[in-house]
Amino acid sequence: MSPGVPRLRTLLLAQAAFMVGFSAVVPYLAVVAHDRWDMDAAAVGVVVGARVAAQQGMFLVGGALADRYGARRLVVAGCGLRAAGLLTVGLAPDPATFLVGVVVVGAAGALFSPALEALVGTVDARGTHRRGPAPFAALAMVGEAGGAVGAVVGGALIPHATVLATSVSAGVFLVALVVLGRVLPGPAPTPTTDRAPRTPGPGPDAEPVAAPGVGALLAVVVPAGVLLATYTQLATLVPLAVVARAGDPALVGRLVALLSVLTLTLQWPVSRVAARLGVRRAVPGALVLAAAAGVVGAVAERATAPGAHAAALAGTTALVALAQMLGGPAAQRCLATAGPPARRATRLGALATAGGLGSLGLSALTGAVADAHGLPAAWSCAAATAAVAAVAAHRALPRLAGPRPAGTPAPPVTHPLAVTASPEGTR
Repeated sequence: MSPGVPRLRTLLLAQAAFMVGFSAVVPYLAVVAHDRWDMDAAAVGVVVGARVAAQQGMFLVGGALADRYGARRLVVAGCGLRAAGLLTVGLAPDPATFLVGVVVVGAAGALFSPALEALVGTVDARGTHRRGPAPFAALAMVGEAGGAVGAVVGGALIPHATVLATSVSAGVFLVALVVLGRVLPGPAPTPTTDRAPRTPGPGPDAEPVAAPGVGALLAVVVPAGVLLATYTQLATLVPLAVVARAGDPALVGRLVALLSVLTLTLQWPVSRVAARLGVRRAVPGALVLAAAAGVVGAVAERATAPGAHAAALAGTTALVALAQMLGGPAAQRCLATAGPPARRATRLGALATAGGLGSLGLSALTGAVADAHGLPAAWSCAAATAAVAAVAAHRALPRLAGPRPAGTPAPPVTHPLAVTASPEGTR
């Protein structure tokens, strides 16, 4: 293992622990709010929205702080802050304090998540991981496994033992704080030069490559953000579809279980397909799958038999899962290895923030469309959004390196976001 680079196993165990602690409480915040203070649907929406806004909206800030002060410090600070937030949620004497705890829980995730992803990106970029799935695919797999375990724990304890559930979750993060504070490397030394990184070549005069510009990064961040937004529609539209049919609420749980099983069993082989395709084809292809999922969801609402409706929703869930498995880790890896390592966490934080904002916007849009025109129209809206993003990504991603005059050989770049730079580098 290279100096200053943590073992991937350590990072994966940290992610699993984070997801156990998270999923034991956060998915049940609405249950706690309703059970303890009899909050109505609007108030519950404020609680859930506050957590999402605090976490997703601050990922970019958390990434920038991780780049500035070091990933270890942000991971430790985030673990401590989340433990405090969870204890506040469990012990809150009134709704206002409860809401403060929820916001703190969200803000804490914005501190440690980009930092952890940046460390995974460091392992990926240095090629120190040789076996098993690619680092970001492995991160998704262990996160899904940890989330499933946490959901079982939370379901067994909440709402009748909420304080115990939040205390156990807080304890998980406090243990992680102590362990990771000892094993994670400190901040890397500040580079002594700001010259652009050079592409691998036959000698020391290989052509340098500049960090990608804002437009190039947005060409990955925006489509990947739309992909995450369509993924979150499962949490918005599937429950509405089940309730509208007066169906069995357990169907939602079975679909969530299907999502977990698919991720755990298929993420590795799908990530290998994504590696062969490259980000320029993996992300648009994933968006096509997401658009197909929306179409299947719209068709599901036309089904009359309960079994056919459930089967169609299962098909929608499977397509969305495959889309995220194909495009999500590919986009993360692309951003993690593009440009200077000193801005790695910022780039990954921007991806998460784009996904969070896109999720909020698309959920609001599909919810309004569902109220006004019905669920088939809402599913169609989600499908159209993914389809437009797929076309845009297909057009933008192959052109990131810029046009070349006819007959000019391609520069020896190795990254899809790389562009050639002058010998003096970039300033």
